[in-house]
Amino acid sequence: MHPSGRPYVISHRTNEGDSPENTLLGIERAVADGCDAVEVDVRATRDGALVLMHDASLERTTGNPRAVSEVTLGELRALSCGGPQGHPPQPIPTLEEALACLAGRAAIVIDLPEPGALIDAAVAAAVRAAGAEGWTWLTPTFDDEVARALRLFRGMPVHWDFTHHPMTPKEMADRIRQAATLRVTGINPIHTSLTPEAVALAHDLGLQVACWTVDDPADIARVIALGVDAITTNFPKRVFEASRTR
Repeated sequence: MHPSGRPYVISHRTNEGDSPENTLLGIERAVADGCDAVEVDVRATRDGALVLMHDASLERTTGNPRAVSEVTLGELRALSCGGPQGHPPQPIPTLEEALACLAGRAAIVIDLPEPGALIDAAVAAAVRAAGAEGWTWLTPTFDDEVARALRLFRGMPVHWDFTHHPMTPKEMADRIRQAATLRVTGINPIHTSLTPEAVALAHDLGLQVACWTVDDPADIARVIALGVDAITTNFPKRVFEASRTR
Protein backbone atom coordinates (compact mmCIF):
# COMPACT_ATOMS: atom_id res chain seq x y z
CA MET A 1 0.00 0.00 0.00
CA HIS A 2 1.23 3.51 -0.87
CA PRO A 3 2.08 5.70 2.15
CA SER A 4 -0.92 7.89 1.24
CA GLY A 5 -3.22 4.93 1.88
CA ARG A 6 -4.10 4.17 -1.74
CA PRO A 7 -2.87 1.12 -3.67
CA TYR A 8 0.34 1.37 -5.64
CA VAL A 9 -0.53 2.03 -9.28
CA ILE A 10 1.31 -0.13 -11.83
CA SER A 11 0.99 0.85 -15.46
CA HIS A 12 0.55 -2.25 -17.65
CA ARG A 13 2.93 -2.89 -20.59
CA THR A 14 4.43 0.57 -19.95
CA ASN A 15 1.15 2.41 -20.61
CA GLU A 16 -0.89 0.29 -23.00
CA GLY A 17 -4.13 2.22 -22.55
CA ASP A 18 -2.97 5.27 -24.50
CA SER A 19 0.55 4.55 -25.78
CA PRO A 20 2.23 1.83 -27.84
CA GLU A 21 2.91 -1.01 -25.42
CA ASN A 22 6.38 -1.80 -24.10
CA THR A 23 7.93 1.41 -25.42
CA LEU A 24 9.95 4.30 -24.02
CA LEU A 25 7.03 6.59 -24.89
CA GLY A 26 4.84 4.38 -22.72
CA ILE A 27 7.32 4.69 -19.87
CA GLU A 28 7.33 8.48 -20.14
CA ARG A 29 3.53 8.58 -20.20
CA ALA A 30 3.30 6.33 -17.14
CA VAL A 31 5.76 8.51 -15.23
CA ALA A 32 3.89 11.65 -16.30
CA ASP A 33 0.65 10.09 -15.02
CA GLY A 34 2.31 9.65 -11.61
CA CYS A 35 2.43 5.86 -11.64
CA ASP A 36 4.36 4.15 -8.87
CA ALA A 37 5.61 1.39 -11.16
CA VAL A 38 5.78 0.47 -14.84
CA GLU A 39 5.24 -3.14 -15.91
CA VAL A 40 7.22 -4.48 -18.88
CA ASP A 41 7.54 -7.82 -20.66
CA VAL A 42 11.03 -9.02 -21.54
CA ARG A 43 12.13 -11.53 -24.17
CA ALA A 44 15.48 -12.40 -25.74
CA THR A 45 16.40 -12.02 -29.41
CA ARG A 46 18.35 -14.64 -31.35
CA ASP A 47 21.62 -12.95 -30.38
CA GLY A 48 20.66 -12.68 -26.72
CA ALA A 49 19.56 -9.04 -26.50
CA LEU A 50 16.89 -8.40 -23.87
CA VAL A 51 14.01 -6.46 -25.42
CA LEU A 52 10.56 -5.28 -24.38
CA MET A 53 7.96 -7.47 -26.09
CA HIS A 54 4.98 -9.37 -24.75
CA ASP A 55 4.19 -11.80 -27.56
CA ALA A 56 6.46 -14.53 -28.85
CA SER A 57 5.64 -13.31 -32.37
CA LEU A 58 6.23 -9.80 -33.71
CA GLU A 59 3.06 -9.99 -35.82
CA ARG A 60 0.57 -8.17 -33.60
CA THR A 61 2.73 -5.22 -32.64
CA THR A 62 4.94 -4.74 -35.71
CA GLY A 63 3.26 -6.62 -38.55
CA ASN A 64 6.32 -8.83 -38.98
CA PRO A 65 5.43 -12.55 -38.75
CA ARG A 66 8.77 -13.70 -37.28
CA ALA A 67 9.33 -14.67 -33.66
CA VAL A 68 11.39 -12.48 -31.34
CA SER A 69 13.74 -15.42 -30.82
CA GLU A 70 14.35 -15.63 -34.60
CA VAL A 71 15.61 -12.08 -35.15
CA THR A 72 18.75 -10.28 -34.08
CA LEU A 73 18.71 -6.97 -32.27
CA GLY A 74 19.90 -5.31 -35.47
CA GLU A 75 16.94 -6.75 -37.38
CA LEU A 76 14.59 -5.67 -34.62
CA ARG A 77 15.90 -2.10 -34.85
CA ALA A 78 14.44 -1.90 -38.36
CA LEU A 79 10.92 -2.54 -37.01
CA SER A 80 8.55 -0.36 -35.04
CA CYS A 81 5.31 -0.84 -33.18
CA GLY A 82 2.17 1.23 -33.41
CA GLY A 83 -0.32 2.08 -30.74
CA PRO A 84 -3.70 3.56 -29.89
CA GLN A 85 -4.90 7.08 -30.58
CA GLY A 86 -2.72 7.72 -33.58
CA HIS A 87 0.68 7.77 -31.91
CA PRO A 88 3.53 7.52 -34.39
CA PRO A 89 5.28 4.15 -34.59
CA GLN A 90 7.80 3.59 -31.82
CA PRO A 91 11.06 1.62 -31.75
CA ILE A 92 11.31 -1.55 -29.68
CA PRO A 93 13.57 -0.79 -26.73
CA THR A 94 16.03 -3.01 -24.93
CA LEU A 95 15.68 -3.66 -21.23
CA GLU A 96 18.84 -1.61 -20.67
CA GLU A 97 17.25 1.35 -22.48
CA ALA A 98 14.06 0.99 -20.43
CA LEU A 99 16.03 0.95 -17.17
CA ALA A 100 18.00 4.02 -18.25
CA CYS A 101 14.79 5.80 -19.24
CA LEU A 102 13.10 5.09 -15.92
CA ALA A 103 16.19 5.88 -13.86
CA GLY A 104 14.32 5.19 -10.63
CA ARG A 105 11.54 7.72 -11.28
CA ALA A 106 9.18 4.76 -10.81
CA ALA A 107 9.70 1.10 -10.07
CA ILE A 108 9.96 -1.38 -12.91
CA VAL A 109 7.90 -4.57 -12.73
CA ILE A 110 9.50 -7.23 -14.92
CA ASP A 111 7.40 -10.02 -16.36
CA LEU A 112 9.11 -12.83 -18.27
CA PRO A 113 6.52 -14.43 -20.60
CA GLU A 114 8.93 -17.26 -21.42
CA PRO A 115 11.12 -17.72 -18.33
CA GLY A 116 14.16 -19.92 -18.08
CA ALA A 117 17.46 -20.10 -16.26
CA LEU A 118 19.40 -18.24 -18.97
CA ILE A 119 17.06 -15.30 -19.49
CA ASP A 120 16.35 -14.98 -15.77
CA ALA A 121 20.08 -14.70 -15.05
CA ALA A 122 20.58 -12.25 -17.92
CA VAL A 123 17.78 -10.02 -16.66
CA ALA A 124 19.18 -10.09 -13.12
CA ALA A 125 22.60 -9.10 -14.47
CA ALA A 126 21.08 -6.22 -16.47
CA VAL A 127 19.21 -4.95 -13.42
CA ARG A 128 22.35 -4.99 -11.30
CA ALA A 129 24.45 -3.39 -14.04
CA ALA A 130 21.95 -0.53 -14.16
CA GLY A 131 21.97 -0.14 -10.39
CA ALA A 132 18.22 -0.73 -10.43
CA GLU A 133 18.00 -3.24 -7.56
CA GLY A 134 16.22 -0.72 -5.34
CA TRP A 135 13.35 -0.19 -7.77
CA THR A 136 12.87 -3.53 -9.53
CA TRP A 137 9.95 -5.86 -8.76
CA LEU A 138 9.43 -9.38 -10.15
CA THR A 139 6.22 -11.28 -10.92
CA PRO A 140 7.18 -14.93 -11.52
CA THR A 141 4.48 -17.47 -12.31
CA PHE A 142 5.81 -21.02 -12.08
CA ASP A 143 7.25 -22.62 -8.95
CA ASP A 144 10.75 -23.02 -10.40
CA GLU A 145 10.64 -19.42 -11.65
CA VAL A 146 9.75 -18.24 -8.14
CA ALA A 147 12.73 -20.13 -6.73
CA ARG A 148 15.08 -18.59 -9.32
CA ALA A 149 13.70 -15.10 -8.74
CA LEU A 150 14.24 -15.37 -4.99
CA ARG A 151 17.82 -16.49 -5.62
CA LEU A 152 18.84 -14.24 -8.53
CA PHE A 153 16.99 -11.11 -7.45
CA ARG A 154 17.79 -11.38 -3.78
CA GLY A 155 16.47 -8.43 -1.80
CA MET A 156 14.08 -7.28 -4.54
CA PRO A 157 10.29 -7.59 -4.17
CA VAL A 158 8.87 -10.81 -5.65
CA HIS A 159 5.10 -11.01 -6.12
CA TRP A 160 3.95 -14.50 -7.04
CA ASP A 161 1.66 -14.34 -10.06
CA PHE A 162 0.14 -17.69 -9.21
CA THR A 163 -3.31 -17.76 -10.76
CA HIS A 164 -4.64 -16.77 -14.15
CA HIS A 165 -7.88 -18.64 -13.54
CA PRO A 166 -10.47 -18.80 -10.75
CA MET A 167 -9.58 -21.03 -7.81
CA THR A 168 -11.78 -22.55 -5.16
CA PRO A 169 -11.50 -20.85 -1.77
CA LYS A 170 -9.45 -23.79 -0.47
CA GLU A 171 -7.10 -23.74 -3.48
CA MET A 172 -6.55 -20.02 -3.07
CA ALA A 173 -5.94 -20.35 0.68
CA ASP A 174 -3.49 -23.21 0.14
CA ARG A 175 -1.56 -21.23 -2.46
CA ILE A 176 -1.43 -18.14 -0.24
CA ARG A 177 -0.02 -20.23 2.60
CA GLN A 178 2.55 -21.67 0.20
CA ALA A 179 3.52 -18.13 -0.82
CA ALA A 180 4.09 -17.24 2.82
CA THR A 181 6.22 -20.37 3.30
CA LEU A 182 8.35 -19.39 0.30
CA ARG A 183 8.83 -15.91 1.81
CA VAL A 184 7.88 -14.00 -1.31
CA THR A 185 6.88 -10.38 -0.88
CA GLY A 186 3.31 -10.90 -1.94
CA ILE A 187 0.83 -12.40 -4.36
CA ASN A 188 -0.27 -11.05 -7.75
CA PRO A 189 -3.36 -12.94 -8.98
CA ILE A 190 -5.78 -11.91 -11.70
CA HIS A 191 -8.21 -9.55 -9.99
CA THR A 192 -11.27 -11.75 -10.57
CA SER A 193 -9.77 -14.40 -8.29
CA LEU A 194 -9.60 -12.13 -5.25
CA THR A 195 -12.11 -12.34 -2.41
CA PRO A 196 -12.24 -10.56 0.94
CA GLU A 197 -11.17 -13.81 2.62
CA ALA A 198 -8.15 -14.24 0.34
CA VAL A 199 -6.96 -10.66 0.89
CA ALA A 200 -7.43 -10.97 4.65
CA LEU A 201 -5.51 -14.26 4.80
CA ALA A 202 -2.63 -12.89 2.73
CA HIS A 203 -2.37 -9.81 4.92
CA ASP A 204 -2.56 -11.91 8.09
CA LEU A 205 0.42 -13.93 6.79
CA GLY A 206 2.41 -10.77 6.08
CA LEU A 207 1.97 -10.82 2.30
CA GLN A 208 1.22 -7.87 0.09
CA VAL A 209 -1.67 -8.26 -2.34
CA ALA A 210 -1.27 -7.01 -5.90
CA CYS A 211 -3.62 -7.79 -8.79
CA TRP A 212 -3.98 -7.41 -12.55
CA THR A 213 -5.21 -6.19 -15.03
CA VAL A 214 -7.94 -3.92 -13.65
CA ASP A 215 -9.45 -1.45 -16.13
CA ASP A 216 -13.21 -1.28 -15.62
CA PRO A 217 -14.18 1.42 -13.07
CA ALA A 218 -16.45 -1.02 -11.20
CA ASP A 219 -13.63 -3.55 -10.92
CA ILE A 220 -11.22 -0.84 -9.79
CA ALA A 221 -13.65 0.23 -7.06
CA ARG A 222 -14.11 -3.39 -5.96
CA VAL A 223 -10.41 -4.20 -5.54
CA ILE A 224 -9.75 -0.90 -3.78
CA ALA A 225 -12.55 -1.79 -1.35
CA LEU A 226 -10.91 -5.19 -0.82
CA GLY A 227 -7.81 -3.40 0.46
CA VAL A 228 -5.30 -4.53 -2.18
CA ASP A 229 -1.82 -3.07 -2.00
CA ALA A 230 -1.18 -2.65 -5.74
CA ILE A 231 -3.20 -2.55 -8.95
CA THR A 232 -1.90 -3.19 -12.45
CA THR A 233 -3.96 -1.31 -15.03
CA ASN A 234 -3.95 -0.01 -18.58
CA PHE A 235 -5.64 3.17 -17.36
CA PRO A 236 -3.76 4.54 -14.33
CA LYS A 237 -5.77 7.76 -14.17
CA ARG A 238 -8.91 5.74 -13.43
CA VAL A 239 -7.25 4.21 -10.37
CA PHE A 240 -6.04 7.57 -9.12
CA GLU A 241 -9.51 9.03 -9.57
CA ALA A 242 -11.20 6.11 -7.81
CA SER A 243 -8.75 6.39 -4.93
CA ARG A 244 -9.45 10.12 -4.55
CA THR A 245 -13.22 9.74 -4.58
CA ARG A 246 -13.44 6.68 -2.36
